[in-house]
Amino acid sequence: MSATPPDRVTVRGLRRAFGDRVVIEDLDLDVEPGEFVCLLGASGCGKTTLLRALAGIDHADAGLVEVPTPSAVVFQEPRLLPWKTVGDNVRFGADARTDAREPAVTALDEVGLADHASAWPMTLSGGQAQRVALARALVREPRLLLLDEPFAALDALTRIRMRELVGQLVRRHRPATVLVTHDVEEAILLGDRVLVMAGGRIVRDIDASTIGRGPETAADLDRLRRELLAELGVAL
Repeated sequence: MSATPPDRVTVRGLRRAFGDRVVIEDLDLDVEPGEFVCLLGASGCGKTTLLRALAGIDHADAGLVEVPTPSAVVFQEPRLLPWKTVGDNVRFGADARTDAREPAVTALDEVGLADHASAWPMTLSGGQAQRVALARALVREPRLLLLDEPFAALDALTRIRMRELVGQLVRRHRPATVLVTHDVEEAILLGDRVLVMAGGRIVRDIDASTIGRGPETAADLDRLRRELLAELGVAL
């Protein structure tokens, strides 16, 4: 890592193996400040391993990983501390050297839960709990936001609402963002770029920044959806 935190994500020649099983091999990745990158791939292709390397949770066996700091991770499960209130859970994500009371209130307000600060995690719905996890990430004011299938355990309607909320918050705060997902349409609608992983490498890098956001969208969306599903081995 460089002495000064970098402004962008830079990965060069990343390798990660677990025993004889190579999960990531010679992987390169760049994510610019404010860019939203969605990562698709079959189970076991190395998506979450890459995310963990970016988060500093896992180490690289070889290669360079440079990321901006602070970073924050939202997992598939909210991972709230049941003995802490919602407000305390959000404050727990903040820098311990700062007074996090006001930032926590602001973060909860941004996710629509300002009136739940004194509630206990066990009283929340699945969608509410995941919004608290998102607020806990936002309170860090991250320059890198990492999302590991954060909508996977939610029902279809809540998933749509959460997807819209994440899109709004990322556009507002402009961190570099990497989302791991299995949902092709989700990747297209949220991502500036959609990456496809296979065999421990990134095999496709698609510009999706204009898809769904211009006048000629329906055909483009369908074409890209079919293209990505074919990359994932699903023929329509």
